[in-house]
Amino acid sequence: MLYIVIIFTIYFKNNYATINHLSKMVEETKINNELTALRISLDQIDTRLRKTLIERADIATKVAKVKKAHNLSVFHPSREMEILRDLNNSDLGSFSLEQIWGIWRGIINANTAIQSKLNIIIEKDIKKNDRDLILHNFGPINKIIEDENAMDMLKKEENIDSTILVLGNDSSSLLDIDGKKLSVIGTLPQLHNKSMEPTLYIIGQPDQFHTEDDTCLYRTKIEKKKLIDEEYISTLLHDQLDNDLKFIKKLSEEFYLLAIKDKVDNGLNKISIINEIQCIGRYATPLIIGDEVE
Repeated sequence: MLYIVIIFTIYFKNNYATINHLSKMVEETKINNELTALRISLDQIDTRLRKTLIERADIATKVAKVKKAHNLSVFHPSREMEILRDLNNSDLGSFSLEQIWGIWRGIINANTAIQSKLNIIIEKDIKKNDRDLILHNFGPINKIIEDENAMDMLKKEENIDSTILVLGNDSSSLLDIDGKKLSVIGTLPQLHNKSMEPTLYIIGQPDQFHTEDDTCLYRTKIEKKKLIDEEYISTLLHDQLDNDLKFIKKLSEEFYLLAIKDKVDNGLNKISIINEIQCIGRYATPLIIGDEVE
């Protein structure tokens, strides 16, 4: 009996590693089979996505022909905001809005480039964070041009339909926009964590496509004799206007930017402290994360 036990012990010790190895191989085979089945499903989805993206690109090419025939700009940020709002009101599954928008931005940029690559002019001394925001939004597929006289460069640009200028919210160049030939057509970022003033303004040909939730940007000149501040103007505007005042920004001793939902030219002209009023842009209001838009 002792002899049999000794023989079994020796056999078990010699074959334990082999048995353990075989067990691991069986488990790995099972896992690999599960992964293979899932990857086949992913490949099938990728094939459908590729076909859908190609179909979308074909339609974008047709859109480009229509725009060219009617002398319309390649870049329409209001259209992008419509897509973003639609995503925000949709079931995104396990994606967050930021994640799905990152995917869509790549698709949008690629389809825009099919129409015509954008020339994006920025000021030479732009802040690093602002530059990073521009690169993140438009991607490497478009051309970024730095210039000390960025506004002058835009005004001289012949291909204005595929060229935009991106300015910081405190840039003095905002004083040179007339709202007619050149206008504020968009802002960055398009997606905010909280209600706030845009970091960057996008300047280009006036956007002919508007949304129901647009913000109008006004440059106002205030009487020098009136010693007032932003808080005073904000209170005054809220008292005299029914429109939704988004924010106020002081550009110089005389000039302020007013961002107000909808156009209110007549109402602003009635305010005694305002000497001049000029609408310099209209853009789709940035989306606040968590907001639902009808």
